Amino acid sequence: MKYKMKIFSGLIFTLCLLMMFVISCSPKAQNTTNGIITHTPTITMTPTCAPISLSTPEGWVTDTNLYVILYDPRSVGEETLTFENRETTQDIPDFIQKIVPKFLKPGDQISIFQLGYSSYEAARVSRQTSYTTVPPLYNTPSPNSTLTPVPTPTIVGGFGPVQATNQAKIMQTQRAAIEEQVNSEYNCQKKYWNDNVGATAAIWDVTATAEVLNLNSKLKADFDQFLQNMNAIEEPFRTNELYYGGVYNGLSFATRVFQSDGTGCAKYTTCTLIIIDDLETWKPNNPDNLNIDLHGVNIYAILPNCWDMDTTACKNTRSYWDSEFKEFGASVTPTYWNGERAEINLLNEIGR
Repeated sequence: MKYKMKIFSGLIFTLCLLMMFVISCSPKAQNTTNGIITHTPTITMTPTCAPISLSTPEGWVTDTNLYVILYDPRSVGEETLTFENRETTQDIPDFIQKIVPKFLKPGDQISIFQLGYSSYEAARVSRQTSYTTVPPLYNTPSPNSTLTPVPTPTIVGGFGPVQATNQAKIMQTQRAAIEEQVNSEYNCQKKYWNDNVGATAAIWDVTATAEVLNLNSKLKADFDQFLQNMNAIEEPFRTNELYYGGVYNGLSFATRVFQSDGTGCAKYTTCTLIIIDDLETWKPNNPDNLNIDLHGVNIYAILPNCWDMDTTACKNTRSYWDSEFKEFGASVTPTYWNGERAEINLLNEIGR
């Protein structure tokens, strides 16, 4: 009898153990919903992208420029102006219309005046302003440089093999962490480019092209209208001073443009004055005491009548105007050319 009781007790104990095991392996009550077993996944941390600062593409123009062109259509004389393709012209308005599209960019402003007038309104041929803002664009990201190989550890003392192995493991672990960070940053840059910059670049290319074409079309229309109505406001060259160039009047018109909003050239990357004229005057030293201020302005003058810039007359002209421009605030000595290589010289200097 006692033997049977022991067997029965053993069975009861075994059944209890089985029940405890089953209960311990069953899902907890809070992980079931309507009798269906649920699972809450563990959150895996992924690297977040820090603020991206990619490099601006080389040659990408983000500056803005203010240009003023003064010209006298008679000043070419018997000489010519030479284009980049070696063609020549004696028509200064034609020369201007062909070169301006090669350096004018979205965001720039340009005003053009014909010399020989005493009033701003009569002398103004064209004023074109681009209100297009250059967007932030960046180079396509490229993989960062790979790390240098893990150096051979220095073995010291009698535990050389163990020490070398441990150092190698530590350095390999550190290297893996750095490589992971490098790859993470590169992936962040790629994502930023694909999500933001790539589409912007494509749209900007179309916008910039349309903007420049629009400015060029307006410029041609303005020249056509001006040449048809040259005497509408004032007869040009009506006084000795105006007949012999009227350069000082032109410089006063340029000053009004450079100071039009009260900030001078502060809001532009560069302010540039281009003069196509023989720079002759009737009386010297601003005889009418006109308001002329050329602070912060880069000055380029093409003297078509100077077939040789080193002749005495041309050297005297340059010397005289060097002094005058300095008196008017120009801090950089003007650059002078004649009609030879006129387009190449100008574009090489101010950009294209």
